[in-house]
Amino acid sequence: MKFNKYLLTMTSGLIISAPLSAVNLYKTDTQEFNIGGRVEVRGNLTDGDYSDKSRVRLNVNGKNKLNEDLTVFGRYEFEITENEDDNDANLNTRHLYVGAETKVGSFIYGHQNNAVTYLTDFTDLAETFSGYINENTETSADRSKNTLRYIYEDNGLMLQASGTKNANNEADGFGLMAAYKLTSELELAAGLTSSDQEYGNDTDTETSNSYLVAARYSKGDIYLSAMGMTGDISAAGIADSDFVAVDAFAAYYFGDNQENMINTSYSYYSADDIDALDTNFIGVEYARYMGNFAVYGSYKFALNNDNSSGQGRENELQVGARYGF
Repeated sequence: MKFNKYLLTMTSGLIISAPLSAVNLYKTDTQEFNIGGRVEVRGNLTDGDYSDKSRVRLNVNGKNKLNEDLTVFGRYEFEITENEDDNDANLNTRHLYVGAETKVGSFIYGHQNNAVTYLTDFTDLAETFSGYINENTETSADRSKNTLRYIYEDNGLMLQASGTKNANNEADGFGLMAAYKLTSELELAAGLTSSDQEYGNDTDTETSNSYLVAARYSKGDIYLSAMGMTGDISAAGIADSDFVAVDAFAAYYFGDNQENMINTSYSYYSADDIDALDTNFIGVEYARYMGNFAVYGSYKFALNNDNSSGQGRENELQVGARYGF
């Protein structure tokens, strides 16, 4: 079933998280090399304005078991998007890291997930409108450069820690996360991050801190998750503005092979003194999965003070088709 396969990929703690349709190019008892990616056409309608959000993602990854106690691995993934005004393309690195898996855990360095990404992924599962509220600081965002991460797993327990030193954004900080599977259906998690980074004040930096809790439940055709965040965040000319945030996601899969999915999401973020970060919307979505191919339609209902579209309070419609390989 597609839903259960996706959850396995997301939650099993695999260091190299390959897409479901990755192609194995080379494999022996000790080595393997894979390639994967997607071509995705997407159109977005916001306040009557159409924009093309199509993209291509490609990745290569491999691992080498050196002995019973040590396996080394690496991954590179990039995304290509087109400029709307010309034929030029934008290239964005998503992952670029190497690591080692040992008996005491895994160590990874490079451009990669942060420690708390495991937790924030509980609710970041919609094709379009989810995963907004954790992106406002370097160490709570999905990925960051120059990051060292440690992962430990044992009998349902997941521990992660990461530290970041990103000279490009004048940012450094750390993140910690712990999760535990109470049963095969229910998992709880908590984490914290701290980021000392530049917020448009030349070389001046301010510290932002986040505290996170999350839970998810899956059984049969149902998936439910929720995440809460609080702490303080800074911006240009503003230091230590208190914030609260909530993210929730619910999905139902149906059909002979769970090839149909409907979901709804809710995202809320409010900082006392930084109105530009306000997020407050409900998303609804339908997706159809057919092997390596998927089509979907998503609609975002903007609520009071929502600025997630970048144009103030605006509803959004997005449709897309994706082929993975």
